[in-house]
Amino acid sequence: MRAFFTTAATIILGSAVSSADTYTVYLPDGMEPAAVEEKLEPLRRAVPDADYQFVHLTSKCSNMHEAVQAAKAIRAGITHLPSLVLADEDGEYAAVPLHLLTDESLSAAHSVAKGEDRESKCAIRRFQAKEYLLFARLNLAQPLSDEVIELCIVSCRTLMNHSIATAHDRQLLGYRCLYPLLMLRYTNAYKGAHTPASEAMLLEAIAALEAARDIDRDTDIGKEAFAERERLRAARRKARQYE
Repeated sequence: MRAFFTTAATIILGSAVSSADTYTVYLPDGMEPAAVEEKLEPLRRAVPDADYQFVHLTSKCSNMHEAVQAAKAIRAGITHLPSLVLADEDGEYAAVPLHLLTDESLSAAHSVAKGEDRESKCAIRRFQAKEYLLFARLNLAQPLSDEVIELCIVSCRTLMNHSIATAHDRQLLGYRCLYPLLMLRYTNAYKGAHTPASEAMLLEAIAALEAARDIDRDTDIGKEAFAERERLRAARRKARQYE
């Protein structure tokens, strides 16, 4: 999630710009496009026929449509608003805050499309966008259907097993995403009495909780997971008294 800059001369833009390039200007909600038209002059000089569109982002998403737009901004590498995002047929490759948009920074942004580390940087942003969207869905798409729960479980496990995932990512996803999803699946399956199937679901959720806890018990998440495991242990012990 970085903007890219260099001191390359504007004259090299002719060889760096692809006819397939597209440009998107992300604005904070409430800002009119006319307010930033002057700042886009370097783009109009470099690419007179540039086709660009405007997208507004809310500061806090209240529905999945807004969350999808926010995820796209994360995937594009936006760190400030308003920003210009450059993309080609392979996707977004650079973002430049409009207050830093110059002939030189635009030239540098175009050069990123040919950079050797483009894919590795884009892969990190794609991971972050998918992680964000998964958490957004858990918070905004309530109540979750059984089908969506299963899809989210698969998505969560895929992210946890991704080569980019850090220990923090795996613990965050395991405790705040996978464990709640598995518990929700168990709760939906519980019909007043345990069955072998529902018991297996509960044990699977507990295993996910313990796995998240054991990634690092000294982090805030690790401590929360430890406390949650003890709460479950006490609750099950109490429930057995009434069986």
